[in-house]
Amino acid sequence: MTYQFKSEVTAGDFWKLTMSRTYRSVAGVCNMVFTVAMILFTAKFFRTSGDLMQMLMLFGCLLFPVIQPIAIYLKAKGQAKTMPKDVELSFDDAGLHVTVGKEKESIGWKKLRVANEPGMMIVFSDARHGYMLTNRILGAQKEPFFAFAKERIAETN
Repeated sequence: MTYQFKSEVTAGDFWKLTMSRTYRSVAGVCNMVFTVAMILFTAKFFRTSGDLMQMLMLFGCLLFPVIQPIAIYLKAKGQAKTMPKDVELSFDDAGLHVTVGKEKESIGWKKLRVANEPGMMIVFSDARHGYMLTNRILGAQKEPFFAFAKERIAETN
């Protein structure tokens, strides 16, 4: 069996991944607790505070639900610009075959790991590097491909 995909990663894809990972971590829980505490604090003391304190309270209320997602999106735009546009991924019994322009690389299943993230699948080639396959790219092949990849990885370990 062979699966072939053309990787088309957008800034929105990087943004979704980062937001998902942030808000499923301890940092995300702290962000939510901080935001709720800031809203309660602001509701209690806003009227009796000076202008500078009111601005700081409003900033604190907007920091994680508004400012942080915008900052993450701006960073994601930068990441998306650095991504090569002609990346083709091919998966078969031997592993992953990556083609970028005229350059080719093959990675065996033993080195690969697959993570099923919300709205996408990530095929990791090491602890810090991987290939993002969004639901838009995978389409109806998502579940069969995920089963295929998990089976091949289990066979090599």
